[in-house]
Amino acid sequence: MYNQDVRRMRRRGLPMERISRAEIFERDGMLCHLCWLPITGKPTIDHIIPIATPRSPGHVWENVAAAHSNCNSAKRDRVRTEDWELYEKLRLRRSAQKASPSAA
Repeated sequence: MYNQDVRRMRRRGLPMERISRAEIFERDGMLCHLCWLPITGKPTIDHIIPIATPRSPGHVWENVAAAHSNCNSAKRDRVRTEDWELYEKLRLRRSAQKASPSAA
């Protein structure tokens, strides 16, 4: 799957980072970012701002979140207002972590 993602990002000229699924699930507390219910079963990674969106930031830490498989499938390639808000919150959080490496 990783190679397919790399090709897709290159084709669109978007950034691509290696992201640990386990780290994302831990960061999100195993809560679906779409319905905010605990994820039971196999979680999926959702691009908060879909790759197909012209303004997509790409496959980066601040643009992925844990989701139920069904919620992720139902969202498809739509972008909701709260998606931009979550992306911005995660972007600011990551910027703060980079500025202060001792902060966890």
